[in-house]
Amino acid sequence: MNRNRSAFLLALPTLVALIVLFIVPMGYIFYETIAENGWTDFVNFFQDEFYRGILITTVRVSLITTLITFLLGYPTAYFMARTKSKLKNVLMIVILFPFLVSAVVRSYGWMVILGKQGLVNQFVQFLHISEEPLKILYTETAVIIGMVHLLLPYMILSVAGVIQNIDPNIEYSAYSLGANPAQTFWKVVLPLSTPGIFAGCTLVFIMSMTSYVTPKLLGGSKFRMMSTMVEQEVNVNFNWHRASAISYILLFAILVILFLLNSATAGMTKRVGGGKNA
Repeated sequence: MNRNRSAFLLALPTLVALIVLFIVPMGYIFYETIAENGWTDFVNFFQDEFYRGILITTVRVSLITTLITFLLGYPTAYFMARTKSKLKNVLMIVILFPFLVSAVVRSYGWMVILGKQGLVNQFVQFLHISEEPLKILYTETAVIIGMVHLLLPYMILSVAGVIQNIDPNIEYSAYSLGANPAQTFWKVVLPLSTPGIFAGCTLVFIMSMTSYVTPKLLGGSKFRMMSTMVEQEVNVNFNWHRASAISYILLFAILVILFLLNSATAGMTKRVGGGKNA
């Protein structure tokens, strides 16, 4: 009992801060939105094809970004967790270095790379692949590229931390029982690393859904996601209540998708013991 009480007292300052600085303001804004227009803004959102399309675009871009970061990040995380080479330290520096540069600077860098006279188009024209410059900037593709670059470190670090906690002897035991490397990976390493995959996918997905700077700069004025629509409703249309409704719809969409993802992976996570050593 004393141990539980001590743990509660340690968590109490953070709990109070979350309630005061997060829960209470959100509850107040939600109350003001409902008190002013009722559920009208929420109903109008789902009745308007334009707004529904923005929600679908936001979810699609976030899921694609999460999938690409997983496909790129998992092999890198596995290499970092298992290698004894000095290259590991170099990789760690390369992965952490982007955190020293703001998302705005990185987005402007991609604007230079993906523009009509950017490095990509110069390379394409040098190889005579296309006579006309490729239109990459101010498209959904540019937004996905920028967000993958921005969020890839979160996936790598989340997965690498879990794989490092998997005892290598478990893999050696699989080899001794006749499993080849592919079977060992699919039946041993991948299931045991599920908690790290879930944590990484959760981080990347949430940050993709709520991303503002990258879609705004790389997507241009014609490409809209939920976060950019909130900004437009506040600063252009001066409709605070609709902006609040869009924000809560975005929050609800994130919670629903995370619940579905958690339900899909909960069974496997429980079977493997949360990725702990056997």
